[in-house]
Amino acid sequence: MHSWRNFMDKVRRYWPLESFEKRGMIITILVLSFIFSFREWGVDKFNFSYGLSNLLVTMILVILAFMVREIAHRTIATWLGYRSQYKAWIIGLVVGLVIAFLSNGNLPFIAAGTLVITNLPIHKLGKSYFETSMKHLGWIAMAGPVANILFAVILKSLSVATSMQVFEKAMMISIWIALFDMVPIPPFNGSRTFFGSRYIYIFVLGSVIGCAVMLSYLSGIVPIIGSLVLGALMLLVFFVQIDERW
Repeated sequence: MHSWRNFMDKVRRYWPLESFEKRGMIITILVLSFIFSFREWGVDKFNFSYGLSNLLVTMILVILAFMVREIAHRTIATWLGYRSQYKAWIIGLVVGLVIAFLSNGNLPFIAAGTLVITNLPIHKLGKSYFETSMKHLGWIAMAGPVANILFAVILKSLSVATSMQVFEKAMMISIWIALFDMVPIPPFNGSRTFFGSRYIYIFVLGSVIGCAVMLSYLSGIVPIIGSLVLGALMLLVFFVQIDERW
């Protein structure tokens, strides 16, 4: 009970958005919404009202996927004694827009910003760890794509149960955000997971990719089980074929 109260106290202290986060999130949501709805501005010809309605629907779906991502980051960070904040990557967002226009919306580039993680030593008193840990940074970064892919599993089940296309679209948005969040190049968050533990990174990467692929054909718990198996196989191959040679 005390731990739960302590956690909620840290949520009240450290979760409110700073001004730079609010600006960054607004810009990111607008850009991603435009990218994901790029091909939905008319069937045979441009239709502004049709496109605007699709843009607004897409914006709601992006906000949901983005909320899942950020809540996951902040939850793990708070639990481990850190503060996680969102910072937009303007260059990446501009590149995403350029690629959307050049590919006519067929090739999404989702640069959904990065994390600013602050160590909170006062909240680590009595724990075995005190300084900033690369392993912890990796766990915090990993929480986002894992949450998004699990959210995609739920959305797939809702899509199958209701036959509503909006759930299918929401699933794809969540999947794309999760996949790009695993890119192991800074400032993508996948770089933190990779440097925190390359073994965990390979396993999670394989699981996320496997689940993303299987969600195109299956629903329910099967994609989760299959993705874990694929992640384990990918880790085994990495350990035997690559890691031993380093």
